[in-house]
Amino acid sequence: MRKFPSIDFFNEITNILTSVSDLNKGLTALMKEAKAATKSEAWSLLIDEDFCKKIPLRSSGNIRKFKFKYGVGIAGWTLAKGVPMVVRSAAKDKRYNSRVDGAPGLKIKSLMCAPLRVNDRTVGVLRLINKKSGEPFADEDLKLLANLSCCAGLAVERAFLYRRIEEISITDDLTGLYNFRFMNHSIEMEIERSRRYGALFSVIFMDIDNLKKVNEKFGHLTGSKVLIETAGVLKENLRKVDIAIKYGGDEFVIILPQTSREGGFLVAERLRKMIEKNVFLKKEGCPLRITASFGVASFPDNAKSKEELLELADKAMFRGKLSTKNVVFAAK
Repeated sequence: MRKFPSIDFFNEITNILTSVSDLNKGLTALMKEAKAATKSEAWSLLIDEDFCKKIPLRSSGNIRKFKFKYGVGIAGWTLAKGVPMVVRSAAKDKRYNSRVDGAPGLKIKSLMCAPLRVNDRTVGVLRLINKKSGEPFADEDLKLLANLSCCAGLAVERAFLYRRIEEISITDDLTGLYNFRFMNHSIEMEIERSRRYGALFSVIFMDIDNLKKVNEKFGHLTGSKVLIETAGVLKENLRKVDIAIKYGGDEFVIILPQTSREGGFLVAERLRKMIEKNVFLKKEGCPLRITASFGVASFPDNAKSKEELLELADKAMFRGKLSTKNVVFAAK
């Protein structure tokens, strides 16, 4: 009977995963160890493509982002049941699906699958394919893969938490937009790019008109929902390169790379109209219409520093608040 790997083996696996900062490298090293320990011909990791958006994991030769169909193929069955399994003869197993379970250049004889679980959710499947001896995989092999899948799950969970912590540090909890910290960093980068390459960029200051009255009439929870929906309007109507920031209570800042003051004015005017015509809180059965005032300033046309740029955009916006509201002003 083959001896099951010792505690030292799993300690080594843990050391590999905790010492490698790159998730792809860590999982690859883990699966290579599994392949060697079980004397397998090949390995692969199929991971749900939607979950991959949340972690720093790239597709590679053996790591594949996959749109799973629960219960389709051995891998889909493992994903649906959330338990490891061994198939000693793929040809005789009715669950085998060549599209899901196949591997390029290999005739699948025997294979093992173990679920990759993160936060009590199965997000992928680890696979070992064909023993080099030609024999089917044994229960001891499956036990090893199952234990390694727990190690892999912890590594992915750690990467997920790091990504989440990073997001929290630069995003606003309420709206999901970037926060004040990220704004400062982004403007400094745009200033550096402008000084190096002569590029223009603009900043828009935006303030929701009369949000205090909404809070007083309907409550602060309603006011918060208005802020959330306003953030959605901004996201839907800005370019991917533009940066929307939740600045203060009812204020937003928008950074527009490669945009002149005139271009920034046009963007602000378009956003003003979109907010003006939007009906907020329809789903809550409390339809509201709101407006917003905007101020636009450009670097380096209007300002020579980050502080001056923000101050000028803020002052331009405040001019609108003191006049008619629901208006766009450009910095003088």
